[in-house]
Amino acid sequence: MVLWSKKEKKDASKKNEDISQIIERIKSGDNKLRERFIEDYRPFIIGCVSKQMNKFIDIENSEEFSIGLMAFDEAISSYNIMKGQHFLSFAELVISRRLINHRKKEVKNSKVIPFSYFGGESELVIENSISQKSVYLHYDRYEMREEILIYNQKLELFGITMDDLVKKSPKHKDSKELMIGIAKIIADNEFLYNKLISKKTVPMSDLIAYITVNPKTVEKNRKYIIAVCLALKSELEIIKGFIKKF
Repeated sequence: MVLWSKKEKKDASKKNEDISQIIERIKSGDNKLRERFIEDYRPFIIGCVSKQMNKFIDIENSEEFSIGLMAFDEAISSYNIMKGQHFLSFAELVISRRLINHRKKEVKNSKVIPFSYFGGESELVIENSISQKSVYLHYDRYEMREEILIYNQKLELFGITMDDLVKKSPKHKDSKELMIGIAKIIADNEFLYNKLISKKTVPMSDLIAYITVNPKTVEKNRKYIIAVCLALKSELEIIKGFIKKF
C-alpha cells in the first residue's frame, strides 16, 4: 500500500480539482480544449497501454494505442467528479477495460480449426480451447486486480482498508442485507451521498429520516455501509458483484 504524506495528498487533491475544472469546460462544448487535453496526456495514455500490453508500444503502428486514445476520450465524457474518484485512476480503468475487451474479441474471433481436418489428433483442439479459456481467465484476473487497486484508493479516503471490511462485515445474512439496503438509500439520494463524500462518514442526522434502524447499529456497521455505498456509485462492476461477499 502506498503511503502519502499530507502534502502529497493535498497536491493530488488539488491536481484532480484542476483536471475536473478542465473536464467541465470540455463537457460544456470546448472541443479545442478537449484536443489539447488529450494531447497533453498522450504520455499517460501510452503508459497505460504499455502497462496493459506489458511492453512499450509503437504508437505509429499500434491499434491498441488508438483504442487507448478513444478510451481516454470516453473517460472524459463519462467522468463524474461526484463519485469521488480521481480522473486519472478512472481513465486508466476505462483504458484497461477497452483493451481487455479488444483482446477478448480477438480471441473469440480467432477460428479454431479441428486438427482432425488435417488428419491430426482431435485432442489438440481441446488444448486450443483450454488455452483460449486461460486467456479469458487472465484478463478477468487483471481487470479484477485493477478494480481492487482503485477501490482501495477510494476506501483510503475514508480511512477504511480491505482488512476492515473482513472484520467489520455483518456476520448474518439478514444484517448484511439490511446494511446493503441502507447503503443503497444513501447512494440513491444525492443529498445524502454528497454529505457522505464531504464529511467522509455516514450522515447519521440526515439519514435517520429515511430508516428505522437503531443509530448504534448503523454506527457499528459504518465502514461496511460506506464501502458498499462507494462501490455502488463507482464504475467497478466486478466489485459490485462481490458486495455481498465482503
